[in-house]
Amino acid sequence: MISSSGGGLETPGRSKGCLVTLTGTIALVAMAIPVSLVRWWRARRRGDDLRTSLDAQPFPTAEERAYRKFDLTVDVPRALQSGFHRDLTDAVVRVAEELRLPDDVYHLVYRLPWEDEPVVMAVGPQIQELGERFSLALSQGALEGRTALWLNLGRGRRLAEVVDPIHYDPEAEGEPEALLASSRPRWAMATSWARSGPSLVLRMILVVPPEANERILALLRSITF
Repeated sequence: MISSSGGGLETPGRSKGCLVTLTGTIALVAMAIPVSLVRWWRARRRGDDLRTSLDAQPFPTAEERAYRKFDLTVDVPRALQSGFHRDLTDAVVRVAEELRLPDDVYHLVYRLPWEDEPVVMAVGPQIQELGERFSLALSQGALEGRTALWLNLGRGRRLAEVVDPIHYDPEAEGEPEALLASSRPRWAMATSWARSGPSLVLRMILVVPPEANERILALLRSITF
């Protein structure tokens, strides 16, 4: 380095700073190696199997007939996540097709962690719109660890009649089951996902009318088991 006096000697302070920077860089590289090894070992120990749990039980609602609730949890290894993403989106589309009525309208409700009010939106009447929005929600980082609530209310009902657009919180205790029990949707779904080490863990609650029980159960089993 050239000193301020024009000589060719390096200043001691600057030389020490360069040495510290170099030492720090070496330390970071050295630290990165064991971190990558730990991640590799966790992924290897986890394996590449898809781990699923599916529970089905009656779900009391405001109507006289008892709906059916399917509670699905899936632990997906990193190697299978992109394929599972597509398969799960396809499954939701197939559920919508199985339960389709001519005037269906799909809605989505969630609350971001930094917002006091929920996001309340009409997804639309088309199954394709539902599939596209569902796929987006699975990859939207802001929704990791959050509950996304999907409702089919039919064209004759406005979402504001069912969900308080200012105060409703799908993360509150007892939700979203309490809303699903009281709102009488044609069918409904709640999803949440989060990364855990080498896995992505997804939970889906699906509430359907009793006459669709066997069809939806067979569909879910064919996809996840």
